[in-house]
Amino acid sequence: MKKWVFRLLAGIFGAITRLRNTWYDRGLLSSTHVSKPFTLVVGNLAVGGTGKSPLVNYLISHWKFSGTFGILSRGYGRKTTGFRWVDADSTASEVGDEPLAYKRQFTDLPIAVCENRVKGIEQMNDLDAIILDDAFQHRALKADLSIVCTTFAKPFYADQLMPLGSLRESIDGLTRAQAIIVNRCPNELSEAQKEPFLRFNLPVFFTRVVYGVPVGNSAQNISKWHLFAGIADPLPFFNEANNLGEILEKQTYADHYAFQETDYQYWEHVAANLDKSAAILTTHKDYVRMEEHLHHYPALNSRLFYLPMRMEFIDQETEFWAWLTSQVPLNLKK
Repeated sequence: MKKWVFRLLAGIFGAITRLRNTWYDRGLLSSTHVSKPFTLVVGNLAVGGTGKSPLVNYLISHWKFSGTFGILSRGYGRKTTGFRWVDADSTASEVGDEPLAYKRQFTDLPIAVCENRVKGIEQMNDLDAIILDDAFQHRALKADLSIVCTTFAKPFYADQLMPLGSLRESIDGLTRAQAIIVNRCPNELSEAQKEPFLRFNLPVFFTRVVYGVPVGNSAQNISKWHLFAGIADPLPFFNEANNLGEILEKQTYADHYAFQETDYQYWEHVAANLDKSAAILTTHKDYVRMEEHLHHYPALNSRLFYLPMRMEFIDQETEFWAWLTSQVPLNLKK
């Protein structure tokens, strides 16, 4: 009975999203294209957990084009509305965890949040290029270039529409994309493993996740860990943490979870009773969401670590940048 209801809801959801896309495609709903700045959307077909943030981080770290550029995000999970610059002293409740995580890593980069991307771009039009995080379904903006992210383990073509699956729209939406990035791949991929992703007549590039060492406010030399994560797909984080030592506890929260006072009190109690060989480990996004409150919880502040991660290409990194260079306007090419 429950599955039948989900199928019905997925059918209704699919009909609504197809109708919405048709109206945009036929001009019945307006879609704005800006001549400046150049707009690059990093998005997906599914809800969360497809590796958009690592790709945005990679693009920022390796940006090869001239002119000024920045990031515009919706700022999901923030308690504010409208356009807002992300500053060094911003909090996650003001700007959202992902934009704040970007700012922590790239302190001099212009980063802003606005739920209306067109209005946000108007406030950032002195830049030459903007990377828009998670704006593929924001049809009010007609971007210059769109990259769709998916994962190797849960590809969009094997998924279903919500609520049966995690797709925000059908895979017909790929017609608006110019490339596919397949994230979280095994370290080595055979041609047979790549083949299913190559049948959509788009350039496809394959990447993997590389984790760093835990970052925190106290000495390392930790061999036992309490883990928690409030992200869309915590399994890769938990799997990597298994390589760091003994796992004492695992807790999962909802994606972009707003930690409550009871959560802080619980983890403060855990931290206060740890021996010197144990600590608490979370993701970078969870850490920046907690950061503004940690001064109230000294034990947690001293024993909380986050696990940094980055994206790298399995192969074809040179080919990716050659493709991207072919897509940007002449004024951005050095």
